[in-house]
Amino acid sequence: MGKSLFHIIFFIFFFCVTTVHSFSQQVHGSISLRCENITLSSLIDSIRLKSGLKISYDVNSIPVDSVLSVNISGKDPEEILRMILKSPDIEILGHGNQLVIRKKKTGGPRFVVLKGEVLDYDYKPLSLVNIGFKNRPLGTVTNNAGEFELKVPVSYSGDTLLFSCLGYKVERIPVRSAGTDLQVLLAETSISLPEVIIKYRNVNEIIEQFLKHRKNNYPEKSILVTAFFREIIKQNKKFVNVSEAVLQILKYPYDQPFKLELVKFIKGRKYRDVEKMKDINFRLEGGPFYFSRIDIARYMDFFPQEGEEQLYRYKFEGLDYEYEKMVYVVSFEPYDDNGELLYKGILRFETDSYALVSAEFELTKNTLRESRKYLIRKESPQIKARPYYARYYINYRPYKDIWVLNKVKGELKVRINDKRTKKKSVFTAVTEMLMSDFKDASGTRFKPSETFKPNYILTDKIKEYDPEFWKNYNVIKPDEDIENVFKNNGTTQKGER
Repeated sequence: MGKSLFHIIFFIFFFCVTTVHSFSQQVHGSISLRCENITLSSLIDSIRLKSGLKISYDVNSIPVDSVLSVNISGKDPEEILRMILKSPDIEILGHGNQLVIRKKKTGGPRFVVLKGEVLDYDYKPLSLVNIGFKNRPLGTVTNNAGEFELKVPVSYSGDTLLFSCLGYKVERIPVRSAGTDLQVLLAETSISLPEVIIKYRNVNEIIEQFLKHRKNNYPEKSILVTAFFREIIKQNKKFVNVSEAVLQILKYPYDQPFKLELVKFIKGRKYRDVEKMKDINFRLEGGPFYFSRIDIARYMDFFPQEGEEQLYRYKFEGLDYEYEKMVYVVSFEPYDDNGELLYKGILRFETDSYALVSAEFELTKNTLRESRKYLIRKESPQIKARPYYARYYINYRPYKDIWVLNKVKGELKVRINDKRTKKKSVFTAVTEMLMSDFKDASGTRFKPSETFKPNYILTDKIKEYDPEFWKNYNVIKPDEDIENVFKNNGTTQKGER
């Protein structure tokens, strides 16, 4: 099997001993612009560079790809924007060194906020419960405390929300026209089969059927995905960085894996009320870039490739239920755990369509021993870093007659020995990406200047904390312990850490 980008790396880390400096705000007065045949997004970038202002906007609220020519001298940046953006539906809000361009709020709510918790019948919280609509491109998942929050368009009122978790019966809740706090109980389910004739079946037949039906089970057209992305870093169990972002991901058809996903950073925020890193600056590099390309059904990781050596052996582990569908459970491990970048884990296939529904996998024991060369991009000579835990989870959700990528989660733990101070630290990095919405991407193009690059560091892309940031975007509700860390966010002043 060839090594795709997914196989080459999940996380890239950068270690150094420099300190993080605060962003210095500079506000400039009037500016001049002379541009010909420039897109609106590029023009806003020019205003941002000339003025020193931070300008944020929702790409869905203004025609960012429209082309215009401008010749303006000695005008205030906000005034220039008002001259360009003449739509009565758009407003520009200024606060300190920041301008926000957004659609004007209309009368009446556009969204219903559904929130609550999902428990089993012993009232224990259930994590990673999939929440969504059968034929709507919208969904979320519960956090480790079983909690969720979902913003649903008012037009969905009367539809049925589905709660699905591996090993439990699907629960259906109707959506009302007003916000609702819910407590959802899921009952465990056992697999009961009608009278059947049982015959032996080689597990390799399941893999072969997955390969045979793959083209019909996943998107055959390009789709534009709106995704929520979160990076959390702990140093010795204390939160030292939490960054969140809204992304747009351009995913090409699954039968064209040579066309790699493109990611556009829409907006982001990071929290100030966390501990500062001590002695070591631990950073995640390229997170959205790499995580957008973790898609097993698209890139065929862990599956045999024609003309290449088969790396993994498979074992049938029985049957289970997911999304109210029966699934085959198949484990896999490498034939030869030789220290190369290899994994072991579990794959689940829907029994009727043979679609891959979910996967859990981790680095093998010998790969972990050699993982520094895969996971560490750079470290100081005085620092010794050793990854000792790397585990990942990915799942898909049904949409009409196909399956679409739903969630990707990774967790990595690294032991660090600082030879200068003779201190040891454990860094834990958790990355989550939830695809909350998607639509047809026909005609959609991302410019190279707009796309997230492999050497970008998400936290460096984010300059301010804004408590009203998310508005109508869906997010994964933070775990309770994270919320306690950020309990004063509502009164925190905007600014850099």
